[in-house]
Amino acid sequence: MNPHVRIGPGVLDQLPDVLGTARRVLVVHGRRSFRAGAAAAVVDRIDAEVRCFAGVRPNPAVAQVCDAIALAREYSPDAVLGIGGGSAMDVAKCVAVLAAGTEDPAAYLLGPRPIPDNRSVMLVQVPTISGSGSELTCFATVYSGHRKLSLDHPSAQADHVLIDPDLAATVPTRTAAASALDALAQAVESAWAVRATPESRDTAVRALRTLTPVLDAATSRGDFADPHLRTELARGAALAGAAINTSRTTAAHALSYALTARYGIAHGAAVGLHLRWLIGHNAAATDADVRHPDGPEALRTIIGDLQQICLDSTGAQLETLIDRLLDLHGLGDFHVPRRDWQDDLSGNRAVNNPRLVRTQDVLAGTATAAKRTRSTVIADV
Repeated sequence: MNPHVRIGPGVLDQLPDVLGTARRVLVVHGRRSFRAGAAAAVVDRIDAEVRCFAGVRPNPAVAQVCDAIALAREYSPDAVLGIGGGSAMDVAKCVAVLAAGTEDPAAYLLGPRPIPDNRSVMLVQVPTISGSGSELTCFATVYSGHRKLSLDHPSAQADHVLIDPDLAATVPTRTAAASALDALAQAVESAWAVRATPESRDTAVRALRTLTPVLDAATSRGDFADPHLRTELARGAALAGAAINTSRTTAAHALSYALTARYGIAHGAAVGLHLRWLIGHNAAATDADVRHPDGPEALRTIIGDLQQICLDSTGAQLETLIDRLLDLHGLGDFHVPRRDWQDDLSGNRAVNNPRLVRTQDVLAGTATAAKRTRSTVIADV
């Protein structure tokens, strides 16, 4: 099932029509941005009973997801409406899919319980920031302590998606930069992923062609205030999300979750910190360590094509664009901590990377990235 996607300034006004005959709507949203923005006023016009699960925190914990599902089981909504960033939309997915189950919701997330396959409620997603891609994917991320858990099931994909770039007008620049890094990473990772298909790779390339001129302009001016830039960023991020739903993420995402859970680094920035060295690492694949089904030369061609897209749009390589976005986020001089990355490299995301990644590769790659950042700072002084 593919969601019905509406994208463009003002499409949020179509929300009442999208919800149609739903009589009870459960709105899942974040802590502050919902009431401060335009979404609340549109929700207030819905001709239905509305309840809210408010205050979804970034990187939501299992306990918060369980609380949201408990409310849904008591309320029995006809529609679940996720409004906010990736975390709010991920919780909305969990609610829509797991509320139909009879067991403790944590059992589905923590153990090998079969996911209920009988979602009857409508799921509508409204992102208020461009970059997470969550509105277009069928998987969600939640945390149990420092451990990342995933819900991954076809029924977690939304029925309707409304992407209104005007909702991102009040997003702080550093937050927008982190989300933009997430979108950029999804486009790149979708292109080189082991699980990529010709169709998903084509979508990833279209995403990168859309994103790179936008990110070049935003980092040059120092913000995302231009409405045209926000609209194009939303389009590029949506394409990247659609691509990643097929290909899934790779090592940049696999390695990012520890930085988020242990050090509080925003997800997109954490992904960017690893993506910038993985580009060169993957381009140096050999017959002995390549995982890409088409071999190392084909992988180098893919990465070379991605670099050329960035060069044509920005005059610089992808690593430079990543560094500029990290600067805009405020992490340009951040050094990735040395740690044992083995657990992070044991999951499906790392296996989906087109070249084998070992702990020593991470340590070497992040050290090289830190040296390059220091050299750039010195050169700019």
